[in-house]
Amino acid sequence: MIPVMDIKSIGITYEQWTSACFQAESRAVESEEVQSVQRRAAQHGRWDLVYNLSLIAGLETSVLIDANGEIQIDWGSPGRVPLRPPVGMMAPFRVWVHTHPGFQAYWSLTDKNSLAIAQGILSRALVLGAPGIKQSRNIGPENVETISQEGPLQHWTEEEVVAWDRWFVEREATPIEVVA
Repeated sequence: MIPVMDIKSIGITYEQWTSACFQAESRAVESEEVQSVQRRAAQHGRWDLVYNLSLIAGLETSVLIDANGEIQIDWGSPGRVPLRPPVGMMAPFRVWVHTHPGFQAYWSLTDKNSLAIAQGILSRALVLGAPGIKQSRNIGPENVETISQEGPLQHWTEEEVVAWDRWFVEREATPIEVVA
């Protein structure tokens, strides 16, 4: 698990966090406690909290934020959670975040298929893993390293994993709210 800091500033109490952790540990990931904390974390771009809940549950989770700031949370198996926009969400999607609990942050074959399919409707994607966060931005044709040299993945940047400690320092220096 990575250290959890400064949860009060985003409106999560220690009691709420503890309750969500206990629920995640028993894999009650659809519980009000887990859903509420995960939603609040996503609203504030606190991917460390989303990752920790996933790690505690031992399940992959997915957060999708649409053009209007609506948040969809899905839970999958220990090895897979699909990108599944529900009816009513508005494209283009701002960000799709999913976890690889306890493993590397990398674009799996399933992830690459999801990015290829979402190429025209998704702006940014993150995969959260044990070492940190891997991001890819849908940039269109530019002179940057991309996931693939051809096909729909040529529009997605290939970026290095940002270690959790570095991510937290950078985030604190320039705090952002993902949802307006």
